[in-house]
Amino acid sequence: MLKTLRIKDYAIIENLEIDFSPGLNILTGSTGTGKSILIGALSLVLGEKADSDLIRTGASQSMVEAIFEVNKKSPLFFFLQNESLFSEENSLIVRREISRKAGSKNFVNDKTVSLSTLKSVGDFLVDLHGQHQHQSLLDHKKHIDFLDNFGNYTNLLNSVRKTWLDLKGKNEELKNLKEQEKIAQDKRELYSFQLAEIEKTNLQVGEEAKLVQEKSVLENVEKISKSVGTILDNLQESEDSVLRRLAIAQKELNSATSWDKSLKEQQELLENSYIQIKELTRHFDNYKDKLEYDPEKLNQIRERMDLLIKLKKKYGKSPEELIAYAEEIKKSLNLLENRSEVMERLEKEITKAKEVLKENCLKLSTARKKKALELQKRISQELTFLGMEKTRFEIQMNYQEDENGLIQLDKKKYKVDEKGLDQIEFRISPNIGEELKPLAKIASGGEISRVMLALKSALAEADNVSTLIFDEIDSGIGGEVAHKVGKKLKELSKSHQVLAITHLQQIASVADQHYQVFKEVKGERTLTKIKKLSREERVAEIARMLSGKKVTQLAEKQASQLLEEALD
Repeated sequence: MLKTLRIKDYAIIENLEIDFSPGLNILTGSTGTGKSILIGALSLVLGEKADSDLIRTGASQSMVEAIFEVNKKSPLFFFLQNESLFSEENSLIVRREISRKAGSKNFVNDKTVSLSTLKSVGDFLVDLHGQHQHQSLLDHKKHIDFLDNFGNYTNLLNSVRKTWLDLKGKNEELKNLKEQEKIAQDKRELYSFQLAEIEKTNLQVGEEAKLVQEKSVLENVEKISKSVGTILDNLQESEDSVLRRLAIAQKELNSATSWDKSLKEQQELLENSYIQIKELTRHFDNYKDKLEYDPEKLNQIRERMDLLIKLKKKYGKSPEELIAYAEEIKKSLNLLENRSEVMERLEKEITKAKEVLKENCLKLSTARKKKALELQKRISQELTFLGMEKTRFEIQMNYQEDENGLIQLDKKKYKVDEKGLDQIEFRISPNIGEELKPLAKIASGGEISRVMLALKSALAEADNVSTLIFDEIDSGIGGEVAHKVGKKLKELSKSHQVLAITHLQQIASVADQHYQVFKEVKGERTLTKIKKLSREERVAEIARMLSGKKVTQLAEKQASQLLEEALD
């Protein structure tokens, strides 16, 4: 529900804020006061095209902000969650700023959004009917949604959507497999050669570092042997060796410890040092014994390292990376071997899924045909009630041929999507003898508003858009038809918030809230203003609508009577 509309520096509006209420909100005013400017501003914040020429003279930018109350169980609420535009409050704030220099900026709950996102949000919030483009009724792609909302066959819709998504997923999987197969087939020979070459080398993790170490030892055996001999000589073999000196120190410390027990810890440390150095000399003895120059092994190591260098240059990978690459190639080759079996299985599943989808689509189509006749009849009755008895309204259903269609009927392929096979379009013929044509091509603003009023009346309980705006709904009508339009708007306002601009007293009199749009001269500038009318002010405004600028006592009496009748 639209709670508040704020407009700043737009056309001849300087600064305006208006609060709306549930039920039927009627806007009236003399011709040229700016009623349609208000609707234009609202359509702007709902995502329609912006025009910098509408920025008020002397201002650098315009701003339009609308505050809506959102039901947390509505489709809009889930859309906002998915788009990360959710607010903990029940209120939703949408804002549009138009600058002469910077173009247009769009905001939802103070977060910058694209125009398409703003328009999507607007589609959930408001249906606007009249001489503006924000009209779902003129978009034939949405006609199927109107019918489905009326139809109440949710289970069939869900079945079609589920099977269509399942089929779509399988088709995409098969397509990817075929593309991968083509790539893999092209590379099969290369992969096989590379795998054989890598596996032939029998690469080992950490091998390169180990070879470098072994090569260094074999190339320096003589130097290492000399260094180890010197170490052993200093540790144990010379008369002045470390072990001999430690043995002397150990003997003296043992004597000292027998006299002073506090040296026990140091005695143990010295003893451990002696044992560790003894172990060290034993290690070097063994090491020296095993140290041997092996020219044949050194040559093998050099050849192996040369091979690794060539592989690294060829593939641009280390031995460890080559091992991992070989595993990837194996998987690719195995997948290639198994792909035919997988594709064959998928093709069988797709054939079966197409049959299930076709069956579900035909069931849905049958249900739609039945409900289309019901809705068509109900809308025709509503149009007759609204003074359009000569108007023919028809819901056309057909299937669209498509050479790439997923469903085949009588040797022809047809387009299908998550909503099924049916292509739905509302058509109208306002006058006897004229052929049925799309709404956008034949209906005037007033006719569109009354057709939408008829449609919304038929769909009142199932409609998800809570706010309806009718501009020029009284175009070309009067008398008893005007009373009926007013009555129908009043009925509709029980399930929706309704805003309507009217020039007719019959419609204005049934308002729950009545607003007057007027012009006011400020300095040398003319500004559009709006105010909510009291009971007395409503009498005066409706009297003006009855008699013109010169309000008579008779007009006031008639206005008061209309308001009294509206309460009955």
